[in-house]
Amino acid sequence: MDNASTDTLVRVQNTLSSLGDVTHRSLFGGYSLAIDDAVFGMLAEGRLYLRASEQSRAYQQAHNPPMLVCTRRGRRINLNYYLADDALWESPALLREHARTALACAQAEKTERARGRRVKDLPNLNVQLEVSLWEAGIRDVETLCAFGAKECWLKLRKARKNLSLHVLYALQGAITGTHEAALPTQIREELLEWFMQLSVQNQS
Repeated sequence: MDNASTDTLVRVQNTLSSLGDVTHRSLFGGYSLAIDDAVFGMLAEGRLYLRASEQSRAYQQAHNPPMLVCTRRGRRINLNYYLADDALWESPALLREHARTALACAQAEKTERARGRRVKDLPNLNVQLEVSLWEAGIRDVETLCAFGAKECWLKLRKARKNLSLHVLYALQGAITGTHEAALPTQIREELLEWFMQLSVQNQS
């Protein structure tokens, strides 16, 4: 990251700290800016752009800030992000309000995408396990996450008595968005202990 972008990123993080921890990731030759994985802005050539929405339209019409244009493989791509101009930077409270609106829009879009995901699309899962979960009454991602790995595993075991520890790890990884082999050691040990306790109970 060049010095101008680094300086702007620090400025953004300081100004928007009340909204959450601002993280960045390389994208389209610039950097996407996100809070809790919801992308609300872009950093390009040292300048901040915010996600445009219906709520920001009045400001955009009044100030006419440039929209973000990126080049990818020789093609110009128009992105739905408007420049945070001097008027916004000169009023930190106003900038935070615009960023809050952009973040709310990003979070709503993220939630809508999540609703469209099928269980089989999560890490570690496949169509066969999706069918088994469906038959156990777990028919969408939201229900899977709400029950948690242990409860879902117990529901599956009612139909499959010899359900393995691997499936428990797979469910936990699916819920947290992690490959089961990459689960933190502490989580794996906790699940293993729980699994072993159940096995002892079943044998007694």
